[in-house]
Amino acid sequence: MNYWLVVTSPANFRHDREVLKFKMQGLPYRHRKSVKQMKKGDKVVYYILGLQRFGATATITGDYYEDHSRLWTDEEEIWPARCPSEQELALEDDELIDAKKLVPNLTFIERKDYWGSHLQGSIRQIPEEDFRLIESEMRKVIAHRQATIETAVHQEAFETMSEREYEDAIMALPLESKSLHDRLGEMLEQVGSWLDYNTQTKYKITPDHAYELDVAWLKGKNPEIAVEIQISGNLTEAKDRLAHARKFNYRKVILVIRESEMTRLNTLMRHEHDLRCWMEAWSIGSIYEMYMAGEKFNKYYQRLIESIYKDKTELKLVE
Repeated sequence: MNYWLVVTSPANFRHDREVLKFKMQGLPYRHRKSVKQMKKGDKVVYYILGLQRFGATATITGDYYEDHSRLWTDEEEIWPARCPSEQELALEDDELIDAKKLVPNLTFIERKDYWGSHLQGSIRQIPEEDFRLIESEMRKVIAHRQATIETAVHQEAFETMSEREYEDAIMALPLESKSLHDRLGEMLEQVGSWLDYNTQTKYKITPDHAYELDVAWLKGKNPEIAVEIQISGNLTEAKDRLAHARKFNYRKVILVIRESEMTRLNTLMRHEHDLRCWMEAWSIGSIYEMYMAGEKFNKYYQRLIESIYKDKTELKLVE
């Protein structure tokens, strides 16, 4: 298998991406010898001259042929030296990989100070390690794109659930606690444990302090995050307990409240500038979403970091 760098223009790159879908490689006739060396299974990465960006990868799927039909946008060239290919990765205009950032790690670019000269011409072979580096950067961008899409879809679903529906979902979970308040505390205690905190419920701010926190996340014995769950009762008292937690070095304080209490909370916090800058208000739904996502992640994370010899007669797929 060989790895190829094909140089294209911004206009032709967009045409390849949006119209031709990288279904073929087309190069000037003078480069026919290089195109003839392309074999089925070879990999191609596209460099966009002028933008100094990498934008796509493709796989060669067939043999060389000549075709003088006009497919690209350049009026002065038809690129008759061709072979079929199939798109692998294709980035949008705002996702293109800046070549300059990869130059220090690209082995085919020997003179780093004059790296642009190594990317001149229409086509050249490059080492597999260079292709894989460029490809991996593209995959990171596409993974981020997909995650953004999934987050938007999930957020849309999140916004369609009412607070009451979240409460019902929490009460249906197989937890030990009976009340909604205590179940939220149990969930937050579990989330903290997954994140490797020393997590405690009904934890005194200091051993001799009168106030208890609903949930405390500690690093060893050192305070980290204080949580008060105030879905009923006195909002002022909950705010005061978190103010005391801040004085005793909790780096972040969280108040879990009902959506209907936000206006009142902001009224109470109007003159609490320092506390306000360290506090966050979380909804019941956000605790549920965090708990469910954490439960799923932790299931696979524990398998991922497990390093134990097991006598196996065959492998089984992790699902």
